[in-house]
Amino acid sequence: MTKPRPKRSRLVLFLSLSGLLSIVIFIIEWIGSRESGSLALFADAGHIITDVFAHLISLFALLIASKKPTTKYPFGFHRFEVLAALFNGLLLIGIAIFILYESLVRFSGPIHVEADTMLTYSLIGFCINLVSAALLAGVSKDSLNLKSAYLHVLSDLLGTFSVVVGALIIRFTGYREVDHFLSIILGIFILKTSFGIVRESIEILIEADTSDFDKDHLLEHIRALGGIESVDNITVRKLTSGVFSVEVQILVKKDADRDKIVLEIHQVLKTEFGVPFVSVEILSSGLKAKLEAIAVRETEREFGHHGHSHGHAHDHH
Repeated sequence: MTKPRPKRSRLVLFLSLSGLLSIVIFIIEWIGSRESGSLALFADAGHIITDVFAHLISLFALLIASKKPTTKYPFGFHRFEVLAALFNGLLLIGIAIFILYESLVRFSGPIHVEADTMLTYSLIGFCINLVSAALLAGVSKDSLNLKSAYLHVLSDLLGTFSVVVGALIIRFTGYREVDHFLSIILGIFILKTSFGIVRESIEILIEADTSDFDKDHLLEHIRALGGIESVDNITVRKLTSGVFSVEVQILVKKDADRDKIVLEIHQVLKTEFGVPFVSVEILSSGLKAKLEAIAVRETEREFGHHGHSHGHAHDHH
């Protein structure tokens, strides 16, 4: 059984607060980089501003996805959340590559920073980042879109933490090269997590089979209904995190009350599993055999061709 999604207004509130905190962190770290001369702090501020952009994308996607289905868009706009998650995941990959590149470039030149100033501003940014991460930690489990935003904040948190550690080491040992190694570790971590987001987004968009939906539990409910001979097929499409569409093909007995079966399956899926989009196909043994005997005509797919050609005429009145 799927978990109920939290109210969208709550997701919007938490995401908006986290985005505002990210703007505050960017301003603090940008000022701190100018006063301390820390390139690492400046790079982390640049990382933060991409996070602000990611928050705007995720917020826009949440608002768009709340629109109701239409004739043209029968499943609503839930896939906008997935597209936002995919874009954010690709953005994370770009950030990771940039961090790794900058880390390698810094090995070639000396770094002159005021460690105390660098430490003060990075600690302030780190504390605010903790609050931002805490806001999204819970809701990120219920939305792929917010999961990508949360990973942005988490990468910011680790980035700021590396700056804090680097400032401490520089302050007490004078070993400035440690900042390079911490940046490389951070870049590898972001790269790994971002690939997971991109992979999951693509799986949803190409409608791959999902493990998030408990098909076995659904089958138990359906087979317990009267008049059903067998469940021939269940197709589950994941529209976004926690939102599914389900198509069920049922083989029924001759004396079965078909309307009752359709009603009961809709009730089970909508009230027990929280599935908003349900389609039920009822078949008899004779009809099933006839359907299986129908051959699918092979056609040449042409760009821009949306019609069909055949040898019989349509009588339009």
